[in-house]
Amino acid sequence: YQCMKLEDIYAQPAISFILTSLPTFTFGTVKPTKTIGTLTFSTPCPTVTVTTTKTQPPVTVTTTTSLLGTITLVKTLTVTQSCSSTIQTTTTPTTTTTKSSTTTPTQTTQTTQTTQTTQSPSTTKTPTTTTTATTTTSTLPCQSLQPEYPAGKNFTYKGVNIAGFEFGCKQDGTCTPPYSSPLDQKVDGCGQMKWFYSRGMNTFRLPIGWQYATPTLGGSFDPTNWGSYNKLMQCCLALPGAYCVVDIHNWARWNGAIIGQGMSDGPYIQLWQMIASYYASEPRVIFGLMNEPWKLSLSAWATTLQRVVNAIRPIAPRHVILLPGIEYAHADTFLSSGTAAALDAIINPDGTKNNLLFDLHQWLDKGNLGTSSVCVTNNIAVFTPVVNWLRCNKRKAFLSATGGGNAVSDNCMTFMCQQMNYLFSNSDVIVGYTGWAAGSYDTTYIYDETPMWTGTPWVDTPLVASCMYWP
Repeated sequence: YQCMKLEDIYAQPAISFILTSLPTFTFGTVKPTKTIGTLTFSTPCPTVTVTTTKTQPPVTVTTTTSLLGTITLVKTLTVTQSCSSTIQTTTTPTTTTTKSSTTTPTQTTQTTQTTQTTQSPSTTKTPTTTTTATTTTSTLPCQSLQPEYPAGKNFTYKGVNIAGFEFGCKQDGTCTPPYSSPLDQKVDGCGQMKWFYSRGMNTFRLPIGWQYATPTLGGSFDPTNWGSYNKLMQCCLALPGAYCVVDIHNWARWNGAIIGQGMSDGPYIQLWQMIASYYASEPRVIFGLMNEPWKLSLSAWATTLQRVVNAIRPIAPRHVILLPGIEYAHADTFLSSGTAAALDAIINPDGTKNNLLFDLHQWLDKGNLGTSSVCVTNNIAVFTPVVNWLRCNKRKAFLSATGGGNAVSDNCMTFMCQQMNYLFSNSDVIVGYTGWAAGSYDTTYIYDETPMWTGTPWVDTPLVASCMYWP
């Protein structure tokens, strides 16, 4: 039926054609709805009255038009006629039309058409037929799912983790020395960053255990440990235009106690005031508030993060801050855990959300555990709803840890390149990444991204060479 013109309706030889030709509606732009009138015309039976309620003016609806909210289209066709035949039927066909594309999640429109015919037991039988076709689409929170910029806009941040100052730290928030300094001559973290930078990377995440920075809870920086960490930071800052991420690598804990839940969040807030003061004059330093929080109250954690933002902003009003959610900050639970909504409520003291990015991690092994070198997914199904939510809500995220094995049998070169290509095409909202991990790791580590020094130049691991450099 599809918004048929009046003359086409008149041209039909019998009302049965109209009843069996109701439309399968798909996506269209919402327009005002009104009744367009009552039509009377002749058929083999004496009189047919057709009343239609539809979207007006008529539009051609297609599966490629952007959806603006929920559309409900109702068509009611009432026919009264005198016939000598006996009619008593009830049919309920259901038609499903599916739209999909490479940049948007699949949307499904369902059209349910119900035809009921009743007839009075008299000499002149007068059946009354009522047909209702109702189309309801799923609700989307934004006007468009297309990228804000063309595919290939480019990542703002692209790089790798330079690990070592967090070695010895565990998921319970304990950190047992010694760490493995990436400044050691054998490791040469500064040389690694120079190599990655020369190949096009511009962002380096530098993890450190909280206890190494401040051995006493609520205390000042340890002169030796923090001094060494700052040397690594200065190597990063010496690279023109490079971004350098401070990452507190404690899983939202201090010696087993959850920040703001099993202990006061005061020392944690004080820590970030100290870090912000230390790097207040370095706008290329990014504040990664915490590595992989887990098994904690989301609402309490969001409250703590808000307090940290409130404490940082008077000191460093424009630095980028990375906000990590619960469930290890994994992208696959970013929406389902409530993290997206909770972190979206965090604001700067001036009421804006400028330079507040969501911190995400995602692995490619079975179960997203980050414990196997074997990759089994490209995570496109994981990231698709995330990027759509970010775009709809005008927010951005940073993938600060992702990785895989280097053996051909691990299948990671295929899956990681597919993942990164997808993120690259959605880099208006996934604005950057840092692979996990280089620095003090070596070839015995399943996610090793440390380049080998065999003379000039360095030699990248297979995964980095294949998938982790972008224009």
